[in-house]
Amino acid sequence: MKAGVFYHPDFYEKGYFILKDRVKPGFEGLKDLIRLNKLQHLIPEIDNETEALLASTHSPGHIASVKSEGEHTTALLSAAGVVQAAVKLARGELDFAFCFVGAAGHHASYDSYWGFCFYNDAVMAVKKLRQLGIQKIMIVDVDPHFGDGTRNLLGHDRDIIHINFFGNSGVRKFDPVLQNYDVPVPGYGDRSFLQEMDLVLSQQDWDFDFLIVIFGHDSHEKDYGNCHLTFAAFPAMAEKIKYLAGNKPVLFILSGGDNPEVAQVVIPSVIEIFVG
Repeated sequence: MKAGVFYHPDFYEKGYFILKDRVKPGFEGLKDLIRLNKLQHLIPEIDNETEALLASTHSPGHIASVKSEGEHTTALLSAAGVVQAAVKLARGELDFAFCFVGAAGHHASYDSYWGFCFYNDAVMAVKKLRQLGIQKIMIVDVDPHFGDGTRNLLGHDRDIIHINFFGNSGVRKFDPVLQNYDVPVPGYGDRSFLQEMDLVLSQQDWDFDFLIVIFGHDSHEKDYGNCHLTFAAFPAMAEKIKYLAGNKPVLFILSGGDNPEVAQVVIPSVIEIFVG
């Protein structure tokens, strides 16, 4: 297993004020895996390609608004890490990657953003993967808030499977033609969430070549989401995703969550499932 973690100190030092305090503890929980060479530490950087992908994903007005809020550089650096991880996975240089961020992405649409999500990192990665010839991509969003920005940008693409597991609000809707699946979890707690994952993920043989996971630990009972999961739920969730992926490349993107005590436990526990 060739595994990497994408982390830049700016995610902690200059990240969005609600999210940044969880970043450094989450990364420090990986030090043993890095020391044992089970996990490479890679540092993202903004380049011309990142700028071009941003311009093709969001409107000029959207980008100008993010700049006016002072969030542009950190948000773009976050997206750069996701794009660069996707490239390494597509080229076989990695089998698994986990991307830290200073600002999240799944609520960012073409011309709007909310919920600490300024640029849609997953969509930028999808655009890059398409340039590399990868068409069939599965996105599993386990953040407890619905990934509306990703759906707005990719929901029309029939080669994208987009599955949203989210807290007990909203409408359950399956569209097998467009491959959009909205899964409000009935009730709260580990059992309800994990059973719903089993039910949906095992219902068919999914046809994809690359798996992206939008991972929010705000679903923990000590964080601000509404799923009330315990620490035990996260490695169990990772086991299900690992089984789903098989031998396909897997890209985890950190999304919501602000509790450092949760991050320093659940992030290593998820990564350990993949790297052993």
